[in-house]
Amino acid sequence: MSIRAIDAHSIHRITSGQVVIDLQIAVKELVENSLDAGATNIEVRFQNYGLKAIEITDNGSGIAPKDYESIALRHYTSKLSSFEDLSRVLTFGFRGEALSSLCALSDGAQPPMGTVLEMDRNGKVRHKNKVARQRGTTVTVTNLFKPLPVRRKEFERNTKREFQKALNLLHAYALVPCARENKGVRLTVSNQTEAGRKIIQFKTDGTPSVRASVLALWGSKAFENIVELDLSFDVETEKSVQRRQGPTSGQVNDISIVTPVKVQGLISKFAVGAGRTSADRQYFFVNGRPYNPGKVQKAINEVYRTFNANQSPFVIADFILPTHACDINVSPDKRTIFLHSENNLVQALKVHDHTITCCGRFTAHTAWTYINARTLTIIG
Repeated sequence: MSIRAIDAHSIHRITSGQVVIDLQIAVKELVENSLDAGATNIEVRFQNYGLKAIEITDNGSGIAPKDYESIALRHYTSKLSSFEDLSRVLTFGFRGEALSSLCALSDGAQPPMGTVLEMDRNGKVRHKNKVARQRGTTVTVTNLFKPLPVRRKEFERNTKREFQKALNLLHAYALVPCARENKGVRLTVSNQTEAGRKIIQFKTDGTPSVRASVLALWGSKAFENIVELDLSFDVETEKSVQRRQGPTSGQVNDISIVTPVKVQGLISKFAVGAGRTSADRQYFFVNGRPYNPGKVQKAINEVYRTFNANQSPFVIADFILPTHACDINVSPDKRTIFLHSENNLVQALKVHDHTITCCGRFTAHTAWTYINARTLTIIG
């Protein structure tokens, strides 16, 4: 067979399957749309654990009539106007792929906002009808992965497991984004079983506090042996990175540029018996965006087990740093984030042996103070 271009419809289906790879990503994309729209109340409704439908309703700014035709088209977004904007983007969404991909991977999406818009699998408006509703948007996605028989069959076989993964990711959004965005966001998650019974999975009250979110998710018992995580330190930029980035305003020769970094959240006390039997409650964020930490998570657990060998810590850690110090455009689902300082941060986290031999009793504060007293260097 000779080499030839793939038709546009096939390209759309192929790439959409890379953007929305499972139930949790489908839900995540829609919740992020609501947060970006300024919503203070978000309801996530699963039907039969998401197998039949997913519905997200919010009270955000909604969709302007002039955007109806383009809202679900691929790479249409209000967040970016050029590639350079990526280094400054503060919103959760920016690629313009979510609704387009959901349309391609389901029986369509219906986002009403005074108008019901029914989208086809190409993201184009199929039907448009008026409907009475208050401010906001509702998006309903039915029969997720129906156009992909193998993936649909896998979803049907592991529905409850995929549902639990989606709930865990929604916990992350409840903990930090919903506690800090839009002056506090009320998040309600429910599931309607095949028999028609509606079960509330969890509900936050919109209080702009991480502690309030923890209380709503797991109750007051979750606060036993938990302390605040509040760190501030400067990260020195490697000279090779400075050369690649070019001269910066105010830069002085022979003086290294530093990036201010804060880490905020909650963590188990560094003491025997203060942790958990598994690492099931560990949530990491970069500038409020949930992400998969990999090396950072491993390092934190290794350091913690120096103080508590048989347990893992409860962790909520939000790394707050300038947008130019990380790359969020790594994977279509935006869960992978490259931190320029990651390797050196990991190295610093593991520097604990000397502390253990020199000090008798430790708290989370003394351990983290020592860890972060070291110089961290941004790598390219």
